[in-house]
Amino acid sequence: MPRPKLLVIDRFEEKMAIIEYGRQTFTLPRSLLPKAAKEGDVIKLAVVLDPQATAQRKKEAKSIANEVFED
Repeated sequence: MPRPKLLVIDRFEEKMAIIEYGRQTFTLPRSLLPKAAKEGDVIKLAVVLDPQATAQRKKEAKSIANEVFED
Protein backbone atom coordinates (compact mmCIF):
# COMPACT_ATOMS: atom_id res chain seq x y z
CA MET A 1 0.00 0.00 0.00
CA PRO A 2 1.44 3.41 -0.97
CA ARG A 3 2.33 5.80 1.81
CA PRO A 4 -0.02 8.79 2.10
CA LYS A 5 1.48 12.10 1.03
CA LEU A 6 2.20 14.40 3.94
CA LEU A 7 2.46 18.16 4.09
CA VAL A 8 5.84 18.87 5.66
CA ILE A 9 7.43 22.22 6.45
CA ASP A 10 10.71 22.06 4.56
CA ARG A 11 12.03 25.46 5.55
CA PHE A 12 11.24 29.12 6.11
CA GLU A 13 12.33 31.89 3.77
CA GLU A 14 11.62 35.30 5.26
CA LYS A 15 7.84 35.50 5.67
CA MET A 16 7.10 32.35 3.67
CA ALA A 17 7.04 28.65 4.58
CA ILE A 18 8.16 26.17 1.93
CA ILE A 19 5.88 23.14 2.13
CA GLU A 20 6.66 19.73 0.63
CA TYR A 21 3.81 17.58 -0.63
CA GLY A 22 5.20 14.41 -2.13
CA ARG A 23 7.57 15.58 -4.87
CA GLN A 24 5.95 19.00 -5.11
CA THR A 25 6.63 22.12 -3.12
CA PHE A 26 4.60 25.27 -2.61
CA THR A 27 4.70 28.30 -0.36
CA LEU A 28 2.37 29.55 2.32
CA PRO A 29 2.60 32.76 4.27
CA ARG A 30 4.28 31.93 7.54
CA SER A 31 1.56 33.90 9.31
CA LEU A 32 -0.96 31.16 8.41
CA LEU A 33 0.96 28.59 10.42
CA PRO A 34 1.01 28.25 14.21
CA LYS A 35 3.78 30.29 15.84
CA ALA A 36 5.35 27.08 17.18
CA ALA A 37 5.67 25.54 13.69
CA LYS A 38 9.19 24.52 12.78
CA GLU A 39 11.08 22.81 9.95
CA GLY A 40 10.16 19.14 9.67
CA ASP A 41 6.73 19.53 11.22
CA VAL A 42 3.84 17.77 9.48
CA ILE A 43 0.83 20.03 9.02
CA LYS A 44 -2.82 19.52 8.14
CA LEU A 45 -4.78 21.92 5.96
CA ALA A 46 -8.54 22.29 5.77
CA VAL A 47 -10.01 24.10 2.78
CA VAL A 48 -13.52 25.39 3.39
CA LEU A 49 -15.67 27.38 0.99
CA ASP A 50 -17.19 30.61 2.30
CA PRO A 51 -20.45 31.17 0.36
CA GLN A 52 -21.23 34.44 2.16
CA ALA A 53 -17.87 35.99 1.29
CA THR A 54 -18.21 34.73 -2.29
CA ALA A 55 -21.66 36.31 -2.63
CA GLN A 56 -20.37 39.60 -1.19
CA ARG A 57 -17.44 39.67 -3.64
CA LYS A 58 -19.80 39.02 -6.57
CA LYS A 59 -22.10 41.81 -5.37
CA GLU A 60 -19.16 44.23 -5.11
CA ALA A 61 -17.83 43.25 -8.55
CA LYS A 62 -21.27 43.75 -10.12
CA SER A 63 -21.57 47.16 -8.46
CA ILE A 64 -18.16 48.23 -9.81
CA ALA A 65 -19.01 46.92 -13.29
CA ASN A 66 -22.28 48.87 -13.23
CA GLU A 67 -20.42 52.06 -12.31
CA VAL A 68 -17.79 51.59 -15.03
CA PHE A 69 -20.17 50.60 -17.81
CA GLU A 70 -23.09 52.81 -16.84
CA ASP A 71 -24.65 54.47 -19.88
